[in-house]
Amino acid sequence: MSHSEDHSLIILKALLEAKDGFVSGNALAEQLGVSRVSVWGRMEQLRSQGFEFEAIRRKGYRISKKPDSLNALLTRAYLKESEDSPELLFLATIDSTNDHASRLLANDYEAPFLVISNQQTLGRGRMGRTWHSPPSSNLYMSFGSRPYVQPNRMQLFTLWMGVYVARHLWDKLGMMVGVKWPNDLFFDGKKLGGMLTEARVDADSLRELVFGIGLNVNQTQHDWPKELKGSATSLRELCGEEQDLNKTAALLIEAIYNGYQAFLAGNIRSTFEDMWPEFDILKGQLIEAETRNGNLQGIASGLDNRGSLILKTEEGTITTLNSGEVHIKHR
Repeated sequence: MSHSEDHSLIILKALLEAKDGFVSGNALAEQLGVSRVSVWGRMEQLRSQGFEFEAIRRKGYRISKKPDSLNALLTRAYLKESEDSPELLFLATIDSTNDHASRLLANDYEAPFLVISNQQTLGRGRMGRTWHSPPSSNLYMSFGSRPYVQPNRMQLFTLWMGVYVARHLWDKLGMMVGVKWPNDLFFDGKKLGGMLTEARVDADSLRELVFGIGLNVNQTQHDWPKELKGSATSLRELCGEEQDLNKTAALLIEAIYNGYQAFLAGNIRSTFEDMWPEFDILKGQLIEAETRNGNLQGIASGLDNRGSLILKTEEGTITTLNSGEVHIKHR
C-alpha cells in the first residue's frame, strides 16, 4: 500500500469509528502528521472513488456517502487491525478467483493471500458448474495458502470453513445461516452462497490450498437468471434492505482467515463435531442424492468421521456419500 493510500485508510478508519461521525480537520492532520491542506487533498482523492463528505464548522468532517461497489480502502477500513492478516488483492474483474489464486501459488506468490473480485467472467462451482457472478452485487473471493499439513486433514476442511462462516454471519448479522452438505450456505431453504476447495497434494503434505467462496449480498429475485429464481437468496432479501458490500466483505474476510487459522493450529475434529449438528440443514430430511451409480433416496443422518454424508435408505440400509449433489425431497 502506498503512503497516500495509507493516509486515506487512516482518515476512513477515523471517520467510521467516530461516535457521531464527525472528526475535525485538525485532529486528522495531527494524527497523520501533515497539514490540513494535505488532509483535504486525501479527501479529494477519496471523492474520486465515490465517497462524499459533509463538513460542518466546529465539528469537522463526516462521511455522507460511501461507494456502492467493492472498494479496497473501505473494506480495509472496516477490518480489525492485525499484524498477521493475509494480503488482500482487489480486482475489478477476473475469470475466476480460484483460478487466479491457483496461478499465483504456482508462480510462488507469497501466501497467505485473498483474491477479491468485483466480478467473475468464468466463476466455477463444484463439478465444473458455472457460478453466476454479476458485478457489484455479490462477493467473490478466494483464499490462497501453503499449509504444509498432512493431506488427511483436508477431509473436513470445506465443511469446517462453511460452519465457521455461517457462525460468523449468525453472530454478526443475527441470521441463522445453515450449511448444506457438501459445500453450500443456506437460509430458509434457499442458497445463500457456495464454496469450492481445491488443493495440490504431495505424497505426505498438503502443499497448496485454495478456498473459494461466493456470497449473495445485494442481488434480488428480479436479478436472478430464470434457473435460479426461487432457489437462491441474498443478504439483502433476508434483511429487507441493501447491505454495505464492503462491510460484509470485511466480515467474510475475518471469518475465512480466523477459520483457516483455527484449522492450521491443530485438530479441528472435536470442535467441528460439536458445531456441525447446529448448522446441518439436511439431518433428518428425506433427500435424493445424485451419484455415479444412479440416484438414491433416504434420510440424511449426519456425517461419518471423514465428512461423508450418512444416508439411511428406504430399504433400511446405511450408505455413505463421499461426494455428489443432494436435494431435499418434500414429503
